[in-house]
Amino acid sequence: MGELDGKSALILGASSEKGIGESIARLFAKEGAKVIVSARRADPLAALARDIGGQAIACDISSEEEIKNAVAYTVETNGGIDIAVNAAGVNLSAPIAEITTDMMQTACDVHLIGPTMFIKHVAAAMENGGSIMTMSSLTAELAGARLGAYASTKTAADKMVQIAALEYGNKGIRVNSLAPGLTRTPMTEQFFNMPNIISAFEKETALGELPSADEVAFAALYLASDRCRATGDLIRVSNGAHLRRLPTAEEFAMK
Repeated sequence: MGELDGKSALILGASSEKGIGESIARLFAKEGAKVIVSARRADPLAALARDIGGQAIACDISSEEEIKNAVAYTVETNGGIDIAVNAAGVNLSAPIAEITTDMMQTACDVHLIGPTMFIKHVAAAMENGGSIMTMSSLTAELAGARLGAYASTKTAADKMVQIAALEYGNKGIRVNSLAPGLTRTPMTEQFFNMPNIISAFEKETALGELPSADEVAFAALYLASDRCRATGDLIRVSNGAHLRRLPTAEEFAMK
């Protein structure tokens, strides 16, 4: 018997092979959930849906209308919605002196406005309570150069999660943030091809090794389970990196 037997789940941001969204979708399906996977790119989604026995629908996190459609499709296909995970994200890096209005707007659309609309429409469709989660980041707590657009909008979304947990608690809906440390995914692959960067991050991680996408998925399974009562929480999956600091650019260059 699976932890999520019979549950209806929507996973947004699941199109990247070996990404966090895909790992969550695969684990949820293994645990018995009826999974709808969603993201901007339709072709990888279709392959994942076939593999896990689920369904797929294209959705851009920056479009409220597409979010509404994905939620409606999940309800129509599965008869309701119990679990929703937003794992969509965009990699933005620039010093403040080079940040543009367009860059900040993209960061807000993907990391703050989109997740807010996701919570809004998922919660409206949950008739018997449920679990909603969105991806935060280690960088929402630890300051680092070139992270102004990325980290500030992730931090703002964490506050929105806390407010949502308060507003929807009387409906039995739990809302939480998941905050991975540096995790190997297609979005971060470039960093894992630079041994100096990885060794610098490992040095600042209490357990001495970086988390995997599968470890993030297990944390998501905990938040999705009926046995979990956490809400308004920031659940870290950083292997203790939040206890220290982010490496500096100078440390990246050291051999």
